[in-house]
Amino acid sequence: MAHVTGFSRARLFAFPETELCTEYGDALELLLGKRLSGTPLAYLTNQREFWSLPLVVTPDVLIPRPDTEVLVEKVLELEPDAPAGCIIELGTGSGAIALALAQELPQRTIIAVEKHSAALTIAHLNVRRFGMGRVELVQGNWLDAVAPGSAAMIIANPPYLAANDEHLPQLACEPQSALVSGPTGLEDLEHIIEATGVSGANRCVLLLEHGHQQAAAVQSLMSNYNYSGISTEQDLAGLDRITYATMNNGAQ
Repeated sequence: MAHVTGFSRARLFAFPETELCTEYGDALELLLGKRLSGTPLAYLTNQREFWSLPLVVTPDVLIPRPDTEVLVEKVLELEPDAPAGCIIELGTGSGAIALALAQELPQRTIIAVEKHSAALTIAHLNVRRFGMGRVELVQGNWLDAVAPGSAAMIIANPPYLAANDEHLPQLACEPQSALVSGPTGLEDLEHIIEATGVSGANRCVLLLEHGHQQAAAVQSLMSNYNYSGISTEQDLAGLDRITYATMNNGAQ
């Protein structure tokens, strides 16, 4: 109702006797119907807060989750020890992670990469509000558009669900291309792990969000591609969610 009327929640509670005009009543009824049919609230109001930033979201991008703020916190913890270079976020979607980092790391160049034009349009809207001059948006497929050896840190919350994942019906409103990686769910994770060896500077730090049952597999992939210091962080529910490591390019 606050979204439809433009009134604050405090005003709505303070004046409960207020009658809605026909225009507001019809709009509210339409949105309530969509909510009852399963459309997430963020897509109805076109907004979701992430890192205290009220971001624009639409069905063209994933809805930012509170658990992903743990990924941002880990980046901030590891950044002081990262080598010189830019920070690159892959598959930026709404731009949530890149914009959160831009608020906290003014000394670093933040590059946000997105493949899909529709998602990139939403990211541009958010960057114009919260990241002008701080976040550079690039259209490309993962690290293909990134200069070799340029990245100090690479961060991604890539698609990591398998094509037959049981949770997909609950996520039907969100873009499937941002959720499903392939038959196993590890395809995009492995691609990024391998490509970081080319695009990352020596001692580049890679941080990946993944499914809570994928930590062992991601750690194994990192080990196979010459990473060191491999470790996994838990999300707000205590589940394995973020695995990070350092790429030893100089040892190749």
